[in-house]
Amino acid sequence: MTPAEEYESFLEEALPPLGLDPKAHRRRGLRRRVVRRMESVGIREFSAYLDRIRRDPGEQVVLRGLLTVTISRFFRNARLFRVLRETVLPLLAARMEPLHAWSAGCASGEEAYSVRIAWEEMEGKKPPLALVGTDIDEEVLSRATRGAYPESSLREVPPELRPKYFSPSRHPPGVILDERIRRSVTFLRHDLLRDDPPGRFDLILCRNAAFTYFFRHIRITVADRLAESLEGGGYLVLGRTEGLPPEAFDRFEAAFPSERIFRRRPGP
Repeated sequence: MTPAEEYESFLEEALPPLGLDPKAHRRRGLRRRVVRRMESVGIREFSAYLDRIRRDPGEQVVLRGLLTVTISRFFRNARLFRVLRETVLPLLAARMEPLHAWSAGCASGEEAYSVRIAWEEMEGKKPPLALVGTDIDEEVLSRATRGAYPESSLREVPPELRPKYFSPSRHPPGVILDERIRRSVTFLRHDLLRDDPPGRFDLILCRNAAFTYFFRHIRITVADRLAESLEGGGYLVLGRTEGLPPEAFDRFEAAFPSERIFRRRPGP
């Protein structure tokens, strides 16, 4: 077999037990990630790495992280954050009750911190906001806690906010997020497929491919768990190219369809 065919065969064997759809993981960039991981553990053949995955639950977690973590940056999709800042967050704040938000699959924390900054920039009296960011990958969570980022992660941050919330950093080169913002977000390791939600929330952002890379029955399960953890009238935000499975619309309604923002219907 050619290397490309060997990779295809590896995907067909390794991914379904992890809930991942092989059809969504055939891009060349993902293959390079897998090969780099194999090299780092001293494995050269896909068949040998498949044996490693079958024997080692820890390596299964590593592989899922390699194939599902996406590149993030602050205020990714500026139009979405404009809707959050101008409409969704004010609607939630108007309740004048403590609010809870969850960034699921938060990667290195830019999304959770962006929500906090947007909240801080809202004028007027606001209730307390508790923010949780979760990811399966402990390495990216460690980076999130440090709050150190390359300059490129700020390219969608409004210019007037950069000096207010970020300071230049030499080691590592880039920027450091304001300490007050860093301390305002709690980061936890969490497996969206296997762990119970880390609480009940008024706002959930799940934009890092949970509804792209997994099989349909797993997408339904994830939608169920998100619905169970959202308060009635709370909001769920998905990725730009993602959508809820049809089975979820007895619990959700489209609030801002073009931004993939859904509202939790009242009731159980």
